Amino acid sequence: MASIAIVQTAFIGDMVLATPLLEAARVSFPGDRIVCVLRKGCENIVGNNPSVDEVVVWDKHGADSGIGGIRRIGRALRNLRVHTALIPHRSLRSALALYLSGAENRIGFAKGGGSLFHTVRVPYRRGIHEVERNLMLAKAAGWKSEGFRPALFPDDHDRAAVDGEVGDLGPYCVFAPGSVWKTKMWPAEFYAKTGAEFARRGMRVVLSGGAGDYSLCALLADEISGAVTACGSLTLRQSAEMYRRAEFVLTGDTAPQHLAAAMDARVFSIFGPTVRDFGFWPYTDRGVIIEEDVDCRPCGVHGHEECPEKHHFCLRSITAEKVVNIIDDHLGTDR
Repeated sequence: MASIAIVQTAFIGDMVLATPLLEAARVSFPGDRIVCVLRKGCENIVGNNPSVDEVVVWDKHGADSGIGGIRRIGRALRNLRVHTALIPHRSLRSALALYLSGAENRIGFAKGGGSLFHTVRVPYRRGIHEVERNLMLAKAAGWKSEGFRPALFPDDHDRAAVDGEVGDLGPYCVFAPGSVWKTKMWPAEFYAKTGAEFARRGMRVVLSGGAGDYSLCALLADEISGAVTACGSLTLRQSAEMYRRAEFVLTGDTAPQHLAAAMDARVFSIFGPTVRDFGFWPYTDRGVIIEEDVDCRPCGVHGHEECPEKHHFCLRSITAEKVVNIIDDHLGTDR
C-alpha cells in the first residue's frame, strides 16, 4: 500500500496544530496509508485518531540522534512506500530524512534550513494561525484544505482516568504554569494570588503539567487553599479531557493552550516574550490572549532561559488582578 506522511517532530503544541493535516490527508486520499512522523513523547496525541494508520517515532535526543537517526527514519518511510510528505516543521533533519526516503513529493515551507530538499516550497506567512499556515501545504499539494481543525480523541480509559483525578471536585479550573522556555512562565506568585481568589469563591484549582513541572505545581498546590495537582499523572489526551471539563484553563504560550483549544475548552493564555503575530494563539473562539504592550516584545520566537533585558516586565506587568478581571468578564458571557 502506498503511503502519505505528515512529518512534525517539534514540540507537543506543534504536533497538536499539525493534526488537521492528518484529516486532510485522509479525506483527500482515503485509499492510502496515512503515516505520522513525530517526536518521542508526542505519540499519545495521535492515539485513537481515525486519520492515522501508522506512527513513526523519532527519538531525536536518544536512539535517533545524529545522522544515524536521519537514515533510520528515511529507511522506515521508504519501507512504507511514502510517495508524498507534508513537512510543516522547518527542520533540516526532517527534510533530509524525507529526501532519503525517496518520497517523490515533499512539500514544506520555503523558510528554514531544510527547504533545499523540498520539491515544493510554500511561502511562510506570519500573521495567520499555524493551523492555517500548515493547511497551505495541503493546498499546495492539491488536497482539500478547508474546514479542518486540531483534534484529539480521548477514549473510555482516558475519561476514567480523569474521573479518578477530578470526578469528585465539583466546579474546577486548571492552571498549567510550566513551559520549556522560562521567560514564557507567568510568575508563580501571580498564579498563587489568582488561584487564591478563585478558591475563595469556592472553585477548586487543579495544577497541570508534565513531570518537569512537578515542583512548581506542588508549590502552588501548597499555596492555594483546596488546590490539587494532576502534574505528571495524566497523559496528553487525558490532560486534554480534563481541560475540556474545566470552567477554564489558565496557562501561557505553551502546549496546554493548544490541547485545551483542540477540545474547545475556555482557555486564557498569558503572552510575554512572544506575540500573536507568530501564529500560535489558542485556535478556538473560546480562547483569550492576555498581554501587555511592552516595547521589548517580542524578544524571540520561543522565549529564553532568562529575560534579555533582566526585568521580565512583559509578564510581571500583567497583574493577578488584571487576569482575574479578564477571566470574570469572559466567564460572565458564557453564562
